[in-house]
Amino acid sequence: MTGLVTCADQGLLAPARPELAGLVNWAGGAAEPIHRWFRYREGFSPALLAELGLGGRILDPFCGSGSIMVGAAQQGRTAVGIDVNPLATFVSRVKLSPISRADVAATEVFLQRFEVALDAVEPWPLPALRIAGKVFEPRILDTVLRLRSLLEASAASSAQRDFLLLAWLAILQDVGSYFKEGNGIKYRNRQRRPGGYVARPDGHWQRERFGADQAAFVRAAFRRQLIAMLADISAWEAAGPHWAQQRVIEGDALEELAKVHPESFDSVVFSPPYANRFDYFESQKVELWFGGFVHSYDDMLALRKRSLRSHLGAALHGAVVDLPELDDLIARMDPTSSAVKMRVPALLRGYFTDMTAVLQGCRAVLVPGGRCCVVVGNSAYGGVIVPTDLLIARLGLDAGFESAAVVPVRHLTVAPQQRNDLRGREVLMRESVVVLT
Repeated sequence: MTGLVTCADQGLLAPARPELAGLVNWAGGAAEPIHRWFRYREGFSPALLAELGLGGRILDPFCGSGSIMVGAAQQGRTAVGIDVNPLATFVSRVKLSPISRADVAATEVFLQRFEVALDAVEPWPLPALRIAGKVFEPRILDTVLRLRSLLEASAASSAQRDFLLLAWLAILQDVGSYFKEGNGIKYRNRQRRPGGYVARPDGHWQRERFGADQAAFVRAAFRRQLIAMLADISAWEAAGPHWAQQRVIEGDALEELAKVHPESFDSVVFSPPYANRFDYFESQKVELWFGGFVHSYDDMLALRKRSLRSHLGAALHGAVVDLPELDDLIARMDPTSSAVKMRVPALLRGYFTDMTAVLQGCRAVLVPGGRCCVVVGNSAYGGVIVPTDLLIARLGLDAGFESAAVVPVRHLTVAPQQRNDLRGREVLMRESVVVLT
């Protein structure tokens, strides 16, 4: 691995399957009915289930926006998903909960009337997010909040309200002055150029992005989203009763796995947060606050502390297990690098400790001969590549799986500041499916 790849590691490598590259992220099914309702870049394509040959009872302990459960419903399987992120579990539940014909009819009426009704309602209360006034232009913010008030007041049932709220959440980034990128959000008033970001002229970029009538831009975005969701009702109907067989649990994967009855599942498939310092609560903070999933910075802190130790805001002070191979990698990192100074070694020890527990839990809930598929990406710090896929494979064997195979699916780019240090070893920067049986 990074100079320490052994013959045993080479024996874990299976032939690459580049055809899976488009299925291990949200974009692979971006145009598919139901899946397309909310862009969740960390999600799977529902088609991945068939490609991996999974069984009839599936567990996804990091389910995100529910792609595995959607795929299970469409393919006549049953699935349980777990996620600590309340935004993710909300999106999953709405996608898995067909609304009644009465609610469909009420939503169609809402679609016809909402534009003329907006001026008659007061804006929804502004959340306490400190940047709330920065992530939307004033006229857009006013329209967004009025739309929220209207849908809350108009919904005939809780199911219809959630359906409308998901449509509303789905357009926030599109109508906002921000967008998700990397480990957080960026602002549209700055443009990426070689060498960094430069400011865009105020007034010009807004008109270029939103047009002359910003309120009309919001109304049109919401109308398109709601029309698309209503058009997908037939996909709900096509899967028949299988939607009711899917279950979503909001909670910490480590805690919830311990509650699952042993040998309950034929397959486990998941993509944990990668050990790349990305704090997904940070990149999703607008939707979390505006959707009412968090109400204070203490709420945000609690979510971060409950999450997998993949980012610097997690509970890095927790217990760790002894992993000599990881310690060897950390010892090779440049001690003057920003990664080492920012406590990345503590992050990595916490991450692989958590993954050890997750894999042990997955092995316990699988039937004999069951399969566990883990989608992971490798990372690089301080001039050293951390081969997460190989480490996960080894930890899986330690957890009691009889065999492990690392199936590379695509190459990952190396950060510009590390390209010279990693030259000749870029092949290890990859995303893989680790298959444990």
